[in-house]
Amino acid sequence: MIIFLFSPMNRRRALHVALSVLALFLVGTVVVLSSVTYYLSINPAAYLSELEVPFLPNTTRWNATDHGQLERIPRIIHQTWKTDELPSRWKPISQACRDMMPD
Repeated sequence: MIIFLFSPMNRRRALHVALSVLALFLVGTVVVLSSVTYYLSINPAAYLSELEVPFLPNTTRWNATDHGQLERIPRIIHQTWKTDELPSRWKPISQACRDMMPD
């Protein structure tokens, strides 16, 4: 008498187990991604509206304090490099940023 290891009943059971594992994996993925989305969400009050920062042409610089509003983004340029000396190929870009935003 020969016993088949993969009888139709065993195949069906293996398929059900595989589908159950896949379903658990997918449900777990949804739960994890939902949790991450919830914890990393940004408060809607943090967004600026078009009324708070109007659209201006490229040549005009908008200054919040001139319009009686609060500066929400500080006017600070952070520049870092791995040594104290900036390589010569990056110096023109650094100077262009400083020239473009003197304040």
